[in-house]
Amino acid sequence: MMGVSAASPSSFFLPHARSHLGPSRFTSLPVLIPASKKRPGFCCATKQQQQTGAAKKKAGRRKAPERPPVDDGGRLVDVVPGPQNRRSHSSPLPKPPAGFVLDDHGRVLLASSKRIVTIMDATNNLPLECVIRRVFQSSEGDECMLLCPVDPPVQILKSTNFDGWSAVDDEEIEAIIPAAAYALAKIHMHLVASGFCYTARGGFCYSDEDILEFHTDDGEAIEGFPTEAVKITCFNLDGTHYMIYTPSDPLLFVAVRDKNGVLQIADDDLLEDPAIISAIDEETEFNALVEEEAALLESLLGE
Repeated sequence: MMGVSAASPSSFFLPHARSHLGPSRFTSLPVLIPASKKRPGFCCATKQQQQTGAAKKKAGRRKAPERPPVDDGGRLVDVVPGPQNRRSHSSPLPKPPAGFVLDDHGRVLLASSKRIVTIMDATNNLPLECVIRRVFQSSEGDECMLLCPVDPPVQILKSTNFDGWSAVDDEEIEAIIPAAAYALAKIHMHLVASGFCYTARGGFCYSDEDILEFHTDDGEAIEGFPTEAVKITCFNLDGTHYMIYTPSDPLLFVAVRDKNGVLQIADDDLLEDPAIISAIDEETEFNALVEEEAALLESLLGE
């Protein structure tokens, strides 16, 4: 177990509103939504305050799905799922992400090539490229989008030796960014100074040992940190050990197009709009279907 001290509980959450940017782009956003089976809740903006907790390696490995049954000759046997496990033929498939058109059987009929949008950080004029997950109108008729950053947002923790890990404050960020960029470059990733936050471009491999859980000593979630994260890499600078990580779940947030046609992060009061809640529910239902399909494929492959 690794202790975590969030003296400056900034994370990869994008800022909703700021009067100043400061040297760090790791500030929090109250409209980021973790992609999960349940309808996700909204993250609240955090004030800079002392918090302590633990970054814990996730215990155990995921249980492997059971192998499909075979007959005496070793051939696979078709199993008809019970009513409680079978999707009703009359039940429509969840609505796919924006830019895709499917038939009633889930076959892709159309895939648009324009599924990326750029939202600008007005405080520093830096862009953040995002995948468009949902396009919809608010109850007031405003064009809204549910967005997910193309590249994973990243955060940095520094080792405090026996006390575990602590968040890197704003003043230290700029000094360690070159070393962080080099650490990512060594594993063929590229650190991007995106709008609202830093992101990392490229792929990386990880094992169950690299999955971390953030919680207080009482097992409560730490404000400003994801519940679960993945360690990307580590590096040393001037005798201090640092870790770069990203949240396990994709982060989603709501953007609205203003009167000038410019995308802006939605205000807090818009998040309770029934149209936004409906869009989030659609995304949640689709993600649940994806997980079901992945589990079925693993079962058929005997993994």
